[in-house]
Amino acid sequence: MMFKKTTIFILMLCFSIMPQKVWGAEENVSKARDILFIYDAELTGDGSDNIAAMADILTYMGYGTTYSTVEESRGRLGKFDSILFYHESDSISSTFLKELKGLNNKIMLVGGGAVTDLLVSLGMNNAATRLEDSDVRFSYAFGANRQSRGLLKARKTWFLQGEFPYEAGNMEAGGKSASLCLSSGRFSYLGLFSYKSDILKAVFSDQISRWKWPYENMPNSYPQYVVFDNVYPFFNGGKMLAAIDMMADKGIPYSISVAPVYNNTEYPAMKHFCEILRYAQSKGAGILLKGPLINTDSPVLEEINGKLTAAVAAYNSYGVYPLAIEAPNNWIHEKLGLDILRRFSTVILFNEEAKNTWTDTDGYNTVYSDGHKLIAPALFDGNIGDNLIKAYPTAVYLDMNSDLETLKNQAELILQSEVPLKSLLLTSHTVYTNDRVMAFKDNRLSVNGEVQSLDFIPFSYEETFNFNRGVIGKLAESIERENRRLLIIVTGISILFIFFIGVARYQNKRRFLFRSSPEKDSERGGRA
Repeated sequence: MMFKKTTIFILMLCFSIMPQKVWGAEENVSKARDILFIYDAELTGDGSDNIAAMADILTYMGYGTTYSTVEESRGRLGKFDSILFYHESDSISSTFLKELKGLNNKIMLVGGGAVTDLLVSLGMNNAATRLEDSDVRFSYAFGANRQSRGLLKARKTWFLQGEFPYEAGNMEAGGKSASLCLSSGRFSYLGLFSYKSDILKAVFSDQISRWKWPYENMPNSYPQYVVFDNVYPFFNGGKMLAAIDMMADKGIPYSISVAPVYNNTEYPAMKHFCEILRYAQSKGAGILLKGPLINTDSPVLEEINGKLTAAVAAYNSYGVYPLAIEAPNNWIHEKLGLDILRRFSTVILFNEEAKNTWTDTDGYNTVYSDGHKLIAPALFDGNIGDNLIKAYPTAVYLDMNSDLETLKNQAELILQSEVPLKSLLLTSHTVYTNDRVMAFKDNRLSVNGEVQSLDFIPFSYEETFNFNRGVIGKLAESIERENRRLLIIVTGISILFIFFIGVARYQNKRRFLFRSSPEKDSERGGRA
């Protein structure tokens, strides 16, 4: 017993003195200069949103990326093997082009700005034609039998002509046509990009994967993880079990994202909910903890960590073990979000409606140096389940509130996808809270060094449960008693009222009959 307490104390002590950037920091240092991402200092239209979307994708793909404007990049170009260039204007400084010309690193241009100057500096004779304010139709093959098409209203579009060793996709506008993606020697080109288009974001990720892949064969394919979202303790248990059994029948690995619960965790509803979760967990489902909703202007990290500690402890008390956190995508850009995420080795992101909060203030993708296993939101060509992304791990979110038939159809699309499926239980995970270290590896889970069982054991329930509602409960009971008294009084008054009405009607009837009888007798006498 003393040894166990000593072990727990040592684990907690290690965590308390551990630097904030804990996950794989040494491994990431050697890859800190994967890509130099260069762009204009001043952007128009959707330019800043496009840069934010591309920066996120590079992070999802696991590349250490340094951010820089054209002016800031001078003297730094030779330190990077790969330069990604997003430029909107038609020309670029000769000083930048001269420095670039004397190097041998790979260059990828997105969007076409300054393409003519860039081609000349690289000694290429290809012509470029520009169209303005055009409706550009584009297509791209993500697989042998997977052609995706779209339409983009583009302010400027450059069409490159000539022979290229590598060409992929197609774009058409104003009677002109060219390949969407081109490559020759150290130069690569992607003609279109928009943060609003899932297809173009998927094209970008596919092209970056090929651009960075050092071998002749195809780049590695990364898996997709199926996640049931919008699952709460008051959820319909029967519907949840039906979805769990459906996924088991189809052989689809999946996870369930659960909301953090801080209060009333001993209530029967919470217990029943956790019993279903434990059943799913025993059948191979991963459990995720959804990040807490932050609805204050001045959130305090210690308070949030305290709530997460309470939520993890509550689920653990029922034998349910969240292995990762599900968080809004913007958390990877914000200091508070980064601090929260540092307690979880695995982070599963979802898109929120708020505007992307990416900035280049730090000069690089800060979350990359924290070494998380990032799983990003999937991108679709129309239907949920029809995932386009193989270049980095993705999460396909299914809404548990959908009817079972809809979930079945989405499951079929997932099975037909070329993107491989993977269970969250096939990778290792670590979760730190204020009072415990939870680790999962090789299907073995431990809390503070003590191995936990993942087998399903039915729960027992009390026939009568004392909800212990305190002052509010006493007030409710008092109101209930007063309501009963009021109901009795109202019922009594109503009965008396009905009785008096009956008596009054009877008396009125008697008076009427008593007065009318002599009148009738006199009428009869008169007739005689």
